[in-house]
Amino acid sequence: MKCKQCQSPLQVLRRCRQIRLQCPRCQKEYRIQELASELDSAMEKELEKFSCIIYD
Repeated sequence: MKCKQCQSPLQVLRRCRQIRLQCPRCQKEYRIQELASELDSAMEKELEKFSCIIYD
């Protein structure tokens, strides 16, 4: 997936109780629910590694 601001690939950022998608270039962070309908298969596979995602 790519950042909506700068088109760089997003990375999964895991914090204690949060998972965000973050752009390493512009530092923009997205909540999972913001992009849920747009997740590509590679990002879905990456998120499958987490047993629980808490939406906040």
